[in-house]
Amino acid sequence: MTADLAPDQEIGSYDPFRFNPRTAAAPCIFQIDFMAGNIRYNYHVSFLQREIVEERLLFYPEGRESKLFIRKGQQFEFGDYLKGQKSVISRLTGKNQLFLSKAARNNMEQLEPVYHFFAKDLMPIPFLDNWTDNLYIDRIARELTSGSSGKFLENFKLLVKSFDTGIRDFKIAKPLAPLPGKEYEILIEHDVYDDAGVQQGLAAYPIEEESGGTQKLFVLGGLILRALMNGSIIVIDEFERSLHPLISSYLIQLFHDPNINTAGAQLVLATHDTNLLSSNNFRRDQIWISEKDQSGASELFSLADIRGILKDAPYEKWYLSGRLGGIPSIQRLDFELNYVADEKE
Repeated sequence: MTADLAPDQEIGSYDPFRFNPRTAAAPCIFQIDFMAGNIRYNYHVSFLQREIVEERLLFYPEGRESKLFIRKGQQFEFGDYLKGQKSVISRLTGKNQLFLSKAARNNMEQLEPVYHFFAKDLMPIPFLDNWTDNLYIDRIARELTSGSSGKFLENFKLLVKSFDTGIRDFKIAKPLAPLPGKEYEILIEHDVYDDAGVQQGLAAYPIEEESGGTQKLFVLGGLILRALMNGSIIVIDEFERSLHPLISSYLIQLFHDPNINTAGAQLVLATHDTNLLSSNNFRRDQIWISEKDQSGASELFSLADIRGILKDAPYEKWYLSGRLGGIPSIQRLDFELNYVADEKE
């Protein structure tokens, strides 16, 4: 959020579409419909690098649209439903700050559920490379060792064992001389067997010595479990990285299982793994395809919007054949590559 931005400080998330002169310096626009406290809300914001252009919050307390506030630049219009020191807070809101953030920070109780949705219930996870893996491993370790982590720790161990990685258990400790950015040490325990296949005990290794896929599962498992237990919305880019397709599908099914997903958590993922395009994993309206045109602009559309797509259709086969769109247009080389070494002078 932007409540702490200094005057004239840049809004870090400003990233316009630069392949068109009209949009290269145009506002970025975001709009989201969501539920908070069993009430539907619609939040809209557009902004430039150092300025909020428009901000709007509507809600539907009795099924009908009602205005909480509409902001255009530094001009504010408030609905009758919104109580509190709204005029005072609007004067405190800088041109590069969101009124929503400022109001929540100044104890405007009506807007706290909305702020809480963005600050806690929405979990955007960036592409998990080695740096972010280590960052989240440390965060998960901190949560697992907190005094209130009993149920989370118990469930996390059950989830990790279910992945068929051979992990028997794990231990978390604070090293005497922690590395920069790494507060905790995690030791993974595995069974040890002799040549006859007889178990000879346990061996413990630092998590950094596990495969990239196992480390990714440790991170992803903790994040997904937190979302399931808290009823959060988790958004993951490159979901399939380093994961076996069956494990990816297994993680998706956790959100479909009403006995596991009792809090109504949601998973939003981006993937290039066509193995996941199956009616066993998703309904038609849950699959969205991104298609880039020749100008570099992308269009997002749902499988449910395409006529003739039955619920038991072979989504993966049809997608790879180009029937559903969203596939790259690969041009064959129209010249011969020359692999002959340059002649020595």
